[in-house]
Amino acid sequence: MSTPYWPPPSERYPGRLPEAAEVLVIGGGITGVSLLHHLTARGMSAVLVERDRLASGASGRNAGFLLAGVAENYAAAVRTYGRSKTRDVWALTVENHDRQLEAAAGQEVGHRRGGTLILASGPEEARDLEESAELLSEDGFEARWDGRALFNPKDGEVTPTLLVGAIARRAPAGAIREGVEIVGFEESSAGVVVRTADAECRCGVVILATNAYTPLLLPQVGIQPTRAQMLATAPVRERVAPLPTYSHHGYRYWRQLASGEVLMGGWRDTSLETEKTSAAEPTPGIQTHLDGAVRGLGVSAEVTQRRPSITPSFSDGSMMPIVGPVEGMKNVYVCAGFNGHGMGFAFMSAKRLVDSL
Repeated sequence: MSTPYWPPPSERYPGRLPEAAEVLVIGGGITGVSLLHHLTARGMSAVLVERDRLASGASGRNAGFLLAGVAENYAAAVRTYGRSKTRDVWALTVENHDRQLEAAAGQEVGHRRGGTLILASGPEEARDLEESAELLSEDGFEARWDGRALFNPKDGEVTPTLLVGAIARRAPAGAIREGVEIVGFEESSAGVVVRTADAECRCGVVILATNAYTPLLLPQVGIQPTRAQMLATAPVRERVAPLPTYSHHGYRYWRQLASGEVLMGGWRDTSLETEKTSAAEPTPGIQTHLDGAVRGLGVSAEVTQRRPSITPSFSDGSMMPIVGPVEGMKNVYVCAGFNGHGMGFAFMSAKRLVDSL
């Protein structure tokens, strides 16, 4: 598997599966450390285990967008989920933006909040974005349509692994343990028995923060691992992308870092079936599209990295995460399925789950 684009958190957290835990969190990305943060704040004894290093999955491979809402535009979401639910989801993600920064407690996480653009790919999307601006304003959110793109001034960007590391740094000593690969679990009369290849843990509650990899432990959860590809260029002196930008109904996106590198991602819509995979390797077809898009911005700098991530999608087209108990199980919960928008959803989704325990 290719290495993440963003450098991992500087700290290491070696350890073994505990023999017992009140709450065991499986997965060390933004969701896992957010769950641990909220559990600790509630005075609950919790341990987080991660099979590799913190943020080694999608949290270390995404473009670092902090967006409000789901991948689709507001008008499309209203048609699918209704006005009230869509408004609630947008409010949750706006709050998520602020609250996870508070959890970082003033540590440097590469945060900038200058807004984002959603660029219309054609007349149909333009109509949706214009309607979205009207609906967003009516529902109390700031947005502006200029005839070509929708500007969302409250959106921003972050260095994902710095954010994960900052939240993890506040955890109690020994609460995070890297290099622990869970191979299975089963409920018992006293809770849940969780196993690695050579150890087991008896816990009261298990929470899976495993996002696209959730089906490895819970095949019945309807998550499809899906590859999302990205590339990065060497630093560019000119500002070719003043704001993080989305287009083509969320399938294409790009961003220029403060240090000048250009990140270009997406184009999965050009090969939807081949990207339904957990193989985290770039493919020539999509990378060719990404190369062309970078050159279309006028960037001639060399491509320094090509890094796919594995994100979850749903066969029914849903864009809402799964947050709550697993059907048919009493003490196993899931906080996953963020459709590539974990940085925008995970912190407050984790809080809602912990509040329900």
